[in-house]
Amino acid sequence: MLHGDMANEPEDIDSDESEGYRDWSHNLTTVQEIGEEILEEWSDQNPQTPRDYPTVRWLTENGYSHLRWILSEKHDMGTREFFILLTSAGGSDAYEWKINDVATIERAKAYLDDRVECRNWAPSTKRTNRSRVNQVFGRFAEKFGDDAIIALANDPSVQPEVYAAFKEVGKALRVDLISDDSAHKHLRATHRFFEWLGRSGRIAYDPMDGIEAEFRWDWSTDPTPLTGEQVKQLWIAAETNEERMLVIGYCVWGVRTKELPAIHVDKFRFNRHDPTIEFEERERKNGQGEVTLMFGLDALAGLLDKRAQQPNWNGHLYPSKNESREFLSARTARGRFKSLCRKAAVTLDGEAATPKHGRSFYYNILADAETDLLEAAGKLAEEQGASDPGSVRDHYLTPERRRRYRRIFFRNRIRQILPDDAYTGDSTRTNADSSLDDFN
Repeated sequence: MLHGDMANEPEDIDSDESEGYRDWSHNLTTVQEIGEEILEEWSDQNPQTPRDYPTVRWLTENGYSHLRWILSEKHDMGTREFFILLTSAGGSDAYEWKINDVATIERAKAYLDDRVECRNWAPSTKRTNRSRVNQVFGRFAEKFGDDAIIALANDPSVQPEVYAAFKEVGKALRVDLISDDSAHKHLRATHRFFEWLGRSGRIAYDPMDGIEAEFRWDWSTDPTPLTGEQVKQLWIAAETNEERMLVIGYCVWGVRTKELPAIHVDKFRFNRHDPTIEFEERERKNGQGEVTLMFGLDALAGLLDKRAQQPNWNGHLYPSKNESREFLSARTARGRFKSLCRKAAVTLDGEAATPKHGRSFYYNILADAETDLLEAAGKLAEEQGASDPGSVRDHYLTPERRRRYRRIFFRNRIRQILPDDAYTGDSTRTNADSSLDDFN
């Protein structure tokens, strides 16, 4: 363990970083889920690094310094030990499987390597699936009393008992893990392994066939979106441009938690008919490379003016007071948004909402705008005697017009939610009745 080494690392001094610590669970399973998110963020930021896990300095600079305290005080574990357990940083041979059966372990390794080769799995994806399969294997061995899983899958006489054991594993996972979604991912990852074995004729039967259908899953893959009324409450409660831009950035621009504080002034394009933020595609795992700024320009201008008056401003929207980093960590940004939610009494299941809930609201409104576009195309389709409005949308309108009209419908939806002081734009070019000339 590296408790001694950690003492020499700098502490994170983002002003309200500690506010987020109260929301951390000390449960090791939950900490492991956080660890997987950290590994993904580390991998995204350091694609060329030979390391499989982040340095203590990186953890501190990115708002995860509290992880060290939880691991040390609650689980008698150092960060190095923790990440080695998650990533098998010592190499595949050093990975600690929860079973001892050589045949099963070798087939599992072959499966993971095959997925890397055939499906282009990233190292983080391989690690995550290996961890899930390993957890299920270990639990199965405890329930069934035998870890020779490949041999069991080639002995049809024990099929009912083996299936019953996997079902018990599913029950235990639903109790122990933080969500049904997480439990389902563990079962599904292991079932895919058996499906792979079945396709190659290496087992006599699939011991998990139909296992997922045994349970009623309370899905929580996507965060619950904020309602329009809640977003309006946030805007009304926001007293500063810093707070207003939290609402605009997460709920209207739909950027990720870590993206908003990192936005640099150079990314803004104001000399256009529609001002935008331009991200380089490699900076985003998915989503648009360009975000249109239909709302919040007044608050943005005020915030940029304030930043420009600050000495040694580095150009980022939310610069950090920590000299070792350029902008606020995702955890600090999340803490500020949650503080605003508490002030506005915006909660979900009794807890303050997070930027992910705001981003989910954005996608809901975007989907509504797409529906509005289809309905408008449907009217045109009726006039032309066509039966498929999607065909009219896709073939009658150019991609540029589809984007323009989708923005108009999105803008109209947001205008029904946010007050006029949040809106930016010339009304002569944003009125849907006069702008949707293709549908008239």
